[in-house]
Amino acid sequence: MSLEPAEPGSGQVGRSGGLDREAGGPLHAQIRDILHRQIVDLALSPGSSLPTEEELQRQFGVSRSVVRQALSGLADLGLIRRQRGRGSVVAATPVLRRHVQRAGGLDEQAAAHGQRLRTHVLTVEPSEPPRAGIEALNTNNTWKIERVRYLDDLPVAFMRTWVPRDFFPHFTAELLENASLLSLMRDHGYHPAGGPRQVQAVSSDPDLARKLNINTREPLLLLQGVTRDALGHGLEWFNVWHSPNTVFDVDAQVTSQPGRVSQEHLRRLRNLTQQLESELADLERGAR
Repeated sequence: MSLEPAEPGSGQVGRSGGLDREAGGPLHAQIRDILHRQIVDLALSPGSSLPTEEELQRQFGVSRSVVRQALSGLADLGLIRRQRGRGSVVAATPVLRRHVQRAGGLDEQAAAHGQRLRTHVLTVEPSEPPRAGIEALNTNNTWKIERVRYLDDLPVAFMRTWVPRDFFPHFTAELLENASLLSLMRDHGYHPAGGPRQVQAVSSDPDLARKLNINTREPLLLLQGVTRDALGHGLEWFNVWHSPNTVFDVDAQVTSQPGRVSQEHLRRLRNLTQQLESELADLERGAR
């Protein structure tokens, strides 16, 4: 299979492969990004072969070590598998599916699809949340918790969460590693009930790109919200950035036309009223 070079970008461009040899950054990173875009744009099926190292050397006019660095970068992203005797083939990228109307339970949702999530804690530190977080939690005495969720060793979500320190004074990175935050809250006597959420499309900045092992400015889905218990206590205020291989399932319901709903509702109320009046009349007659 042959992958055509990408269109040259701005600036001084080299003679082959669309590489910017003056201001485009490391050549292996440029080749990795070109192949990444073309794998996605061409929608190559899992198992499709990439050009050999020799073919890529000729295509881009670089050394074998540069080509190998580029392929290693694609392998780290989970886009290809390097197989002995077959070269590099397109990998089957796992897809994380979650229900946007469900609060928490991400591990259970993944397990329902035969998948396993693991969690790596980056930081747990005292930190005041933004104003929206203070209003949601009714306190500025909070832990800031940063975690990365992995699916089949592929980072699929970066979570930044604030929780009240007064409720959970003993939270540590060791306690949260590969643990369910909501389960730990229940263990501390606070039972999450849910809360409002919103989803929006954003682009990754350099920091998010490093954490999720993706390209800068790649599209992400940002889930923001607050989780409260049944008494209304704010237990967490969070931002979760999901990698592009995330699918949000929504159970949408079709409503009837407003006029029809109103008439049907009135009809049922009239029938109910007639039944009640009939039963009341029977009771009155029996009481005489």
